[in-house]
Amino acid sequence: MSQYKLIIFDFDGTLAITHKAIIYCFTKTFENYNVIPPAADTITGTIGINLPNTFKILHPAIEESAIPEWVATYRSYYRTEGEKQVDLFPGTKQILQLASKSGLSLGVFSNKQVSFVNLFLRKLKIHSFFDLILGDNGQIIPKPNPAVFHSIIKPLFPELDNSQVLMVGDTAVDVIFAKNAGIDVCWAAYGYGDRAQCLALEPTFAIDDILELAALVKI
Repeated sequence: MSQYKLIIFDFDGTLAITHKAIIYCFTKTFENYNVIPPAADTITGTIGINLPNTFKILHPAIEESAIPEWVATYRSYYRTEGEKQVDLFPGTKQILQLASKSGLSLGVFSNKQVSFVNLFLRKLKIHSFFDLILGDNGQIIPKPNPAVFHSIIKPLFPELDNSQVLMVGDTAVDVIFAKNAGIDVCWAAYGYGDRAQCLALEPTFAIDDILELAALVKI
């Protein structure tokens, strides 16, 4: 029997292959404003960070007042063209089915806009597996701040001890979030996080394939 009763998944690079869509939409956004786009590897390195901060990283000269418009433009491209380029990692649905049948509660917490998270979970036919879906709604504090864990997740599962909650994510943002929240974390090494940076943070576990989660949490 698993010691964990609740597994919280990141979305990009953990459940779903999204880097092609993200690179495409950032590139289109920069081109829309006649600014030379960053290299694909540079964009990939920011996956997991919320959009306003990502634009500050990718375009340091951007005016603070312009960021909301750039974010809206990016999301428009994502809504119309990016979604066609998103798919599940092999084994994702199988793991969710096993975890669900084992009686574990499942959640998603992403720094992506929550409407997109819900859209893709439905499109990829895995929405029904989740008891909790959280993302950027303009109000919640993004990862790695642990506020969402303390103010939303814990109150929804008051019977659970922190030792019964596992975060699964692919970037340093996810690992730091889990550590800040005081819960175990499984680093998804197959995703988009920087290997040296994530390992230096000493995650509780590391997996090279999402299917490895079955043995790890005993489902």
